[in-house]
Amino acid sequence: MRASIPGNRDLIKAMNRNLLLNTLRREGALSRTQLTEMSNLSVGAVSQLVSELIAEDWVFESGEGDYTGGRRQTFLRLNPDAGYALGLKVMETRVVCAVTNFEAQVRHYSEYPLNPDLNEAAFVRSLAAIVDQTIGASGLAKPAFFGLGVGLAGVIDSHEGIVLYSPFLGLRSLPLAGMLQAHLGMPVAIDNDVNTLTLTEHLFGAGRHHRNFIVVTVGRGVGMGMVLNGQLYQGMRGGAGELGHNIVDLERARRTTPEAGSLENLSADPAVMAASGYESLAEVVQAATDGDHDAQEALRRSGEFLGVALAGAINILSPSLVIVSGEGVNAGDFRLKPMLEAMRRYTFHDLLDGVEIVIEPADDRTWARGAATLVLNRVFESPLVAHQPVG
Repeated sequence: MRASIPGNRDLIKAMNRNLLLNTLRREGALSRTQLTEMSNLSVGAVSQLVSELIAEDWVFESGEGDYTGGRRQTFLRLNPDAGYALGLKVMETRVVCAVTNFEAQVRHYSEYPLNPDLNEAAFVRSLAAIVDQTIGASGLAKPAFFGLGVGLAGVIDSHEGIVLYSPFLGLRSLPLAGMLQAHLGMPVAIDNDVNTLTLTEHLFGAGRHHRNFIVVTVGRGVGMGMVLNGQLYQGMRGGAGELGHNIVDLERARRTTPEAGSLENLSADPAVMAASGYESLAEVVQAATDGDHDAQEALRRSGEFLGVALAGAINILSPSLVIVSGEGVNAGDFRLKPMLEAMRRYTFHDLLDGVEIVIEPADDRTWARGAATLVLNRVFESPLVAHQPVG
């Protein structure tokens, strides 16, 4: 006999629907039999819920599987057109935008300039106008969207929808989600940009089958996102994951400022460019390829610092998966080989054994898609999670 769960019947049904949707999201196409086995629900419950999900266009039947004798079984999939999400990655002078479907596939992408000298009210109005333009360019009606997700660098209180501090944008204590929601009339979610990538990996990427993993990004800065025990870990008021601000050169930090000895200041792309004398990472990589010793050494040193930081994160968190992402991984082996060597050298004992390492470049489209995933996450979120509305 199945153990009954005490509580409201509607809540239990909502939980079971959520379980089926998340199982299909994680596994892809499944037969009803497979879905029943993986969900551990009864055949009757799965049959009833699947019928409702098909009728409501959340799920569709995608044809028959390979014949192995007996009755042929049709496969169930999420309906990619069940709804759409908007995602904005906000930078100092431009905004990149993505429209994704229910499976986080990008259906429309665009870029817009952003005036860096706007006051806060004008900044929000500008973002709202960009959203309206993106919706118009997508060819979709506004009711088709679940909402808007916004990713930006800094310390973000995602539960309250507040940008506590964004150094690149010069924002402090700005209730961005609520302000945008008032302009747009749709749900708005905001978070640190690295968290948006981490959430995308958790729901749709390499992290879907891992309960404990980290994403470390390198580019203009160095950041980290964490999924611990199956949940995105954000810390108190969204401050977790500021890996780039850890001190890795104590002498340098003592001589000048603490930030001068930080991981970000010594290993991010601007540090590499400054050390080698080039104006872009692509130029540094080309010079290193052509035999420029300074360029090679700048990338090697950057990779070594990153590897030490990764070893520290593994020693503390013991994840089963490490994803290294961001524009900076395009430097290739000049940076990545020293990084991996240092990570192996400085990880304690056998904590690296069995850890999957994934190198995954990220571009503007990837960041915008990540922001859209903030909205999709709300659809897949368990009904048991106490969700605080913003705005």
